[in-house]
This record gives sequence, C-alpha cells and structure tokens, in this order.
Amino acid sequence: MKRIIAVLLSALVLSTAVMTGCGQSSSSSSSQSSAATEKTATSATSAASSKSSGSESSKTDSSAEESSVAGGWNIDEDVKPVVTKEQNEEFRKSINSFDSLNMEPVALLAQQVVKGTYSAFLCLDTTVADNPVTTWDIAVTYTDLYGKAKLTSIIEVHPDNVKTAESAGEALVDSWETVEITEGAVLEDSLKEALDSVMTKEYTPITVLGTQVVSGTNYVLLVQEKEDGKPVNYVVELNVDSEGKAELVKEAVFDLNYYLSIYN
Repeated sequence: MKRIIAVLLSALVLSTAVMTGCGQSSSSSSSQSSAATEKTATSATSAASSKSSGSESSKTDSSAEESSVAGGWNIDEDVKPVVTKEQNEEFRKSINSFDSLNMEPVALLAQQVVKGTYSAFLCLDTTVADNPVTTWDIAVTYTDLYGKAKLTSIIEVHPDNVKTAESAGEALVDSWETVEITEGAVLEDSLKEALDSVMTKEYTPITVLGTQVVSGTNYVLLVQEKEDGKPVNYVVELNVDSEGKAELVKEAVFDLNYYLSIYN
C-alpha cells in the first residue's frame, strides 16, 4: 500500500514538473513572439515614415522645379532696371534689415504721399536657396517724414496672369499716382521692331515680364503710355512667329491697385 502511494506521489510530482516546464516554454515562446512582432511593427512604421518623408521631399523638390517654369514661362534675370539712383537707394534702405531677401528694383511704378511716402516697386525677387527661383514682385515701401524706410508688402506678379483693369481710374486709386518713366528699357532690335508694328500710340518700354516658346514666341511686357498728359502703365501681350511677324494678343491697363489692395 505504501509502495502504491509513493508511486502515485512520484507520478503527481513528475506531472506537475512537466506542466510547469511547458508553461515556461509557452510563456517564453509568447514573449519572443511578442518582441518579434513589436520589432517588426516598429521597423515597418519607421520605414513607412522614412518613405513618406522621402516622398514629401521629392514632391517639394518637384514642385519647386515646376514653379520656376510654371506655364512654360521664362523670366530674364538680366533685365536692366529703369529706376533712378535715388529710387534705388530708397528701396535699399527699406530692405536693409532683411538678410534673406535678394530683390532688385526694376521700376518705380507709383507713389502715395500720406505722412511720408509709400512707393510701389516692380522687382525681380530671387530666392536664397540651393535651387534659386526668380519671380516678379510688387514690393511696397514706406518712408516716413524723418527718412526712415521700411518694407510693407510683397506680392508676386506672374507673367501668365498679370492683372489688368478697364481704365486707369480703376487701376490706381486712393491718391496713388503713377511715376513717369523718364528713360525706358532697351529692347532687343527684333522685339522692338515687332512691338512697334502693333502699337498704335507712343510708348516707353518698362520691362519684359516673361517669354513663352509656343508656335513662335509669346511676350508679356509692361510699357508706359500717356493719357491726357498723364503716364499710365499698360500690359502688352504679343506673339511673334518664326518669320518675325507680330500679332497683338492683348493691350490693357496694368491693375496695380489689385496688388496694392491685397494688404489694405
């Protein structure tokens, strides 16, 4: 009888040991599986994040490249400014505190006298980056009665969508006055000849805002004409074919007020 009890106790002890060992093995396997799953999930998240980041970077780079030639328009970075020495100095004073700005004033288009002077400059603006992009901007400056100048606003002017108005009165309001361009830009002979062939009034060229190669070449220019003895700025769009024949696409008053009113 004692032998039977001893055998039964031994079997019970053995069974318990086996079950404990299996439990530990199962727990260890479960922990390893959980750790492996967690590691895999972390790696996948990291890879997805890296891929997403890379995609966004590529998208940004691509957009930057597209924006530099949006609509197939090209902007000549070597245009000659028609601002006077004094006008250029006034503009430089207004941007002295902005180290990141790389702007070149090309023309002073209009001014407003209100306890000092507001000036609207047409500028070439080149970004300070590894892949610089050049755009046209209307930059407004303010010089107070003591000669202290500051920059108040910058609005882009895109060659593909230059705003125009029905009349000079709509294009410039609130006591702003167009500044007369005393010495216009010098155009290439072929462009000057093409422009002369379609213009019906005397004009002073301010600058070429952009060119686009299509069936021939499209040009968008800013010129100044006189109406009742007062200067008015016009947008002129023309197409010049491969033989040099020009066709006037559009001639309308430049709506400077649109670019000024955005910040008003």
